[in-house]
Amino acid sequence: MAFLPNSQSKNVSARGLSLTTKIFLGTATVVAAVLGATLVVANISAKRTADRNVSKRLIATREMVSTQLGEREKTLRGKAEVFVQNSNFRSRIESKSSGDILDQAQEAQSQTGADWVQLTDELGIRTAKTDDPTARADTLAGSALIGKALEGETVVGYGNPTDTSLFQAVSVPIFGGAATKVVGVLMAIRWLDSTFAAEVRNAGGSEVDIVFFALDGKNQPHAVASTLGRGPDVAKLVTNIFSATITADSARRVAQDINSHHFVGLGFPLKAASGRDVGGVIVLRDRDKEFAEFNKLEKILLGGGALGLIIAGLLSFAIARQITRPVGQLVVATRRAAQGDYSADIDVTATGEIGTLADAFRAMLADLRDKAALVEFLGASSPDAAKTVRIQMNTTTAQAVQLGGITPGSRFAQRYEVKEMLGVGGMGMVFKAIDSELNEVIAIKTLKQEILNEDTSALDRFKSEIRLARKISHRNVVRTHDLGEFSGVYYITMEYVDGKSLKELITTRGRLPVAATLTVAKQLCRALEVAHEQGIIHRDIKPQNMVVEPDGVLKVMDFGIARLAKRQSGMTQQGMVVGTPEYMAPEQLMGNNIDARADIYSAGCVIYECLTGSTPLTAENQITLIAKLLEEMPIPPRVVNSEVPQALSDLVMRTLSKKPEDRPQTATELHDLLAAIG
Repeated sequence: MAFLPNSQSKNVSARGLSLTTKIFLGTATVVAAVLGATLVVANISAKRTADRNVSKRLIATREMVSTQLGEREKTLRGKAEVFVQNSNFRSRIESKSSGDILDQAQEAQSQTGADWVQLTDELGIRTAKTDDPTARADTLAGSALIGKALEGETVVGYGNPTDTSLFQAVSVPIFGGAATKVVGVLMAIRWLDSTFAAEVRNAGGSEVDIVFFALDGKNQPHAVASTLGRGPDVAKLVTNIFSATITADSARRVAQDINSHHFVGLGFPLKAASGRDVGGVIVLRDRDKEFAEFNKLEKILLGGGALGLIIAGLLSFAIARQITRPVGQLVVATRRAAQGDYSADIDVTATGEIGTLADAFRAMLADLRDKAALVEFLGASSPDAAKTVRIQMNTTTAQAVQLGGITPGSRFAQRYEVKEMLGVGGMGMVFKAIDSELNEVIAIKTLKQEILNEDTSALDRFKSEIRLARKISHRNVVRTHDLGEFSGVYYITMEYVDGKSLKELITTRGRLPVAATLTVAKQLCRALEVAHEQGIIHRDIKPQNMVVEPDGVLKVMDFGIARLAKRQSGMTQQGMVVGTPEYMAPEQLMGNNIDARADIYSAGCVIYECLTGSTPLTAENQITLIAKLLEEMPIPPRVVNSEVPQALSDLVMRTLSKKPEDRPQTATELHDLLAAIG
């Protein structure tokens, strides 16, 4: 694509077909569709007609199978009802002679044509079972087939004693000599097996296939008999049609490839005497046979349109080339936007440039979702609580005078119009000002003069701060602009952030919602990622050094005590503890050499405080606090706040491990673990 730089063009076309090719194919299809409109209409009409014919034949086949089942049930019922009228049989049932009863059950099986028969007494207790002469005298009155028959009515239904068997049953009450009292029940059973399926198929012709299935205890279907065998394709067919269609008295078509043939099936349920579904029947017709003539016509239609498609494709290629130019530019622009303020994920599986564009939108939308929870939390506060707390000027005027007369309303360094004091930090004071040359709102951070007097290396550390900070350019890090000196006052200018410190949010609002905490935590990880890539350890990660803007963007500031991770000596005196104890890793408290994992520990402290409203460990004095930090583990966040997911609680406790090797090893790893939680 000549309109893009080589590197960008390579990235844009890295996935699958190029957008030029796709538009070419799409436009060619549209142009060809105009030429072949008549062919398309004929094609659709022919398919609809064929589908209607298949549906009618399926319905007719289903009715035929239903009729076959009904005739089988009617025959079994009639023979059973005739058999129980035999006075000799009834008298032997009343006599309850075990040998006679088994003989009578076997005779009933022979006379009714059943596969097996069982008899019960007037209480529903089994007295004989032909397929298992030694069967126990179990109570069967709880079965709908037996229970309803004991009430004096003939009962029919289906049953599935196992996941791979299905039967058709008739239960007939046996009346005593007075013909008013039920003295037992005869239940005759016929299996729904492959033999019966073959009989039904023969009755319906060679174009019919039958599948019987049973439902297990978890309501999952299993094929028990089929004219197509019981291979994996048949099992898949049963699962598909059951999940799509077998509900109470419903039936619908499904399609399935079996043994290289495309079948269309229609299913309906088989019910127990209680009305519960215990299985079902699927009737099938070979679609390839049904559509044979139509397929011939379709090939003719498609062949006739092929020539028009080729001609249309050539014409559309020129159009496609014109369309790809702005789309390619949009891809590049989207990537740049995603690298700025938005990065997220959407569920798109397209390839080529469309896939690349989807990736960019995926990054943007996920980031917006991440910030939504935090923005909602910020917006839920009262107007007064949402304002950034400013330091009262009457308490700091003397300090301001000592810093060269920097006061609100004054002009500093002949360039900056000082508007207000924002705060006092460990290194000096911070003011809001306007850069008159650039007409831009900035923040000015000064260095306390007494620090220079007491520590000759302070100025060097201050210069190191600006050199390190200027290496970091990221939306989650407060940008540092310049270093200067005016009237003996050293200062740096930096990005002005209009928001609330994270510490202030926690202090005024209490613990943050889990979703808002995850947003803060992931943005903190992004800030640490870019700093650690430059070899910079922050060393003082804490809520006071983080500002949350109204749109939910977190800004990490104050790299004033950071130093190069690889530097083990120099301007920071060996053994000197730099940082805030409540958030410091044990190795940092001990004055040992540290790496990026110390910031991981501090990040865990911040996440803990967001979730619980307090730091992991507290004490009445610094000595006791340091002892706790070195020896004790904090209470897990989930114990303090039951809304914290267990996975998040475990991750926070891992970041607070005493040993660096037990923590997530990088900010990137921590970010990915947080992203996996939510």
